[in-house]
Amino acid sequence: MSHSPAPEGGRADVLIVGAGLAGLSAAVRAAELGLVPLLLEAGAVQRYPSNTRYSGAVFHLGFRSMRDDPAELARWLVTATDGFVRPELAAVMADNAGRSINWLIGQGIEFGRGETNDGWHDLVAMPRGSHGRPGLRWEGLGADRMLDSLEEALERRGARIGRGVRVAALSFADGRCCGVRTSDGREMRARAVILANGGFESNDELLRRYVTAFPERMRQRGPGIGRGDGLIMAAEAGAELIGMEAFYGHTLSADARHNDKLWPFPFLDFLAASGVLVDRNAARFTDEGKGGVPMANAVARHPEADPFFAVFDAAIWDETGRLLFSPTNPNLVKHGGTLHRADTLDELAAAAGLSAQALRQTVEQHNAAVASGDFSILTPLRTNAKNNARSVATPPFYAAPGCVGITHTMGGVRIDAQGRVLAKDGSVIPGLFAAGNIAGGLDGGPQAYYAGGLAQALIFGLLAAEAIAAA
Repeated sequence: MSHSPAPEGGRADVLIVGAGLAGLSAAVRAAELGLVPLLLEAGAVQRYPSNTRYSGAVFHLGFRSMRDDPAELARWLVTATDGFVRPELAAVMADNAGRSINWLIGQGIEFGRGETNDGWHDLVAMPRGSHGRPGLRWEGLGADRMLDSLEEALERRGARIGRGVRVAALSFADGRCCGVRTSDGREMRARAVILANGGFESNDELLRRYVTAFPERMRQRGPGIGRGDGLIMAAEAGAELIGMEAFYGHTLSADARHNDKLWPFPFLDFLAASGVLVDRNAARFTDEGKGGVPMANAVARHPEADPFFAVFDAAIWDETGRLLFSPTNPNLVKHGGTLHRADTLDELAAAAGLSAQALRQTVEQHNAAVASGDFSILTPLRTNAKNNARSVATPPFYAAPGCVGITHTMGGVRIDAQGRVLAKDGSVIPGLFAAGNIAGGLDGGPQAYYAGGLAQALIFGLLAAEAIAAA
């Protein structure tokens, strides 16, 4: 495999833009099917940064095992997103989930179980990372080795990769996408193009347009390379954009913005879901019961949430705080995160700079709902289906100031069940495909429901390559 820039005037059967999981899967599958792929990667170094490489390598669909019954998986994806994911897309993801994992295993990827026995940590690329240490750890772990294995598979098939190549525009002839132009002016031609170069989580202009008026408040929880290049090119070619408002992320300590030991873990999600999430006015502003990703989306858009506070008591800190990997207790304080502690709510409010009266009222309303089991008395409504609310009643009381950590955007170009990019009128843009975080309509939507970025990247990388080979 050539690691040098792509050759001048390079021609291939399929040009693939971006060498994360979606792009590498598409390239290897295309080569298996007898096509000549050319993979173009903007990163110039051997281990270029990518969301895949930084991930925990957990493969799931909607927090369900990819080995589950396909019909049940498909129904769940539609239900969990309140119908945002179209049935045909849910079905194709569910139907191809198991065989896509088998395909990865065939490429030499080893899977094991995660640290939690919750039914959806059953497919984790090995070796599994350790969450007991602070800061970002990815080198030599499952996701990193997975990308290395896919590159080796591509090399065995004599395929080419161009590193340090940033694509600037799509090329069309007779209404069909037939190639790309690079940022240094080179033209490359192919039968088809697969856009697999990620979302727009690092583009403040696009974030401000679609996601939040306050992109500067968010901590990048990934490599910070998602500039939206592919999305911009596809939109200029007439592609429909869908679900642009949603992103995948978590709530983190406010200190994560300047302390690298506090990202990508620990989360504040679980503490906020057990207690209350309040803004600078000590008021609730979102449904904590929906979980961490919807909470992060709500925080990002709320003008009075810089910072927000997860408010909880000693019982929550000692129990919920120790749950799952990289638990907030003790890692938040151990690694330099701010945690206000006081024996009374009034003293806690003073320490956090909140209104004592407002905080007491918010906590009293929350405790009344927990005691009665009637959460309809709360505004905003607090659902309890996923994250069990606990009373905030046992001193000492705690308030952890937080910020949003954005991993990647979930909106993007609309695609069909083969990964073909669709125009605003619903027609196919001939020769243009998308896979990975650039593709929209697979999760997110009004509920900001996360359905599994690695699974989607893998499945649609394979499907796009297969559709091109079959054409």
